[in-house]
Amino acid sequence: MVAGGGAIRGAWTGSVEVIVGRGLLARAFAPRFEHEPGIVVFASGVSNSAETDPAAFHREQGLLEQASAAATRRLVYFSSCGVAAGGEPATPYMQHKGRMEALVLACPGGLVLRLPQVVGRTENPHTLTNFLYRHIMAGAVFEIWSNAERNLIDVDDIVAIGSAMIDAKDVEGRVQSIAARESTPMPDLVGIFERTLGRKANCTLRPRGAPLRICSGEAQRLAGVLGLDLGAGYAERIIGKYYGRHAAT
Repeated sequence: MVAGGGAIRGAWTGSVEVIVGRGLLARAFAPRFEHEPGIVVFASGVSNSAETDPAAFHREQGLLEQASAAATRRLVYFSSCGVAAGGEPATPYMQHKGRMEALVLACPGGLVLRLPQVVGRTENPHTLTNFLYRHIMAGAVFEIWSNAERNLIDVDDIVAIGSAMIDAKDVEGRVQSIAARESTPMPDLVGIFERTLGRKANCTLRPRGAPLRICSGEAQRLAGVLGLDLGAGYAERIIGKYYGRHAAT
């Protein structure tokens, strides 16, 4: 799930710099790139990974085609690490993301940043962490896949690492994944929320899912350069940051 739906900010004229979107990613990247000539950061579109409505996919494609015409230096598109994941058959959402990646990569300077589960302050109910938080706080029953893994990444770290990739004259590969070093089993993720919130989850386990392996070597290298720790304990730290008792509302 990648939060970030919204409308166009800016105008599609010449080399006018724009951030596309009004969601979590758009707000996070705007301070750094909204005044960078020729760079278009596309952070709008389908925010629900369970979406199946073709109209929603067509809307995103139309916006992206407009964005490609405005980007004279770099067109940045946020995709999903799930595009490269094996196992389950590709969902309509993942199929759509793959098509949008191809559109971006056909543009000179196109850069695809694949993201896992983005964590930040957002009201988007479709993010995994918001779902877990709300269900646990409400005592609502929910189901998790006992064999599944998910990878969480702080939006602040996405901005730091992604900005370095966008600024690079020659990106080492035009498709990059920005992710934590290790993915977290879903039962462990629920356990982190239980400890953080001081509440017991009312969930059932279903024996489905598979390990999630993401190749994010360049992101890990840049994290080291930037002094970011994406290793052991990372998921617990960011859940505490955004959902702990003393987290800002």
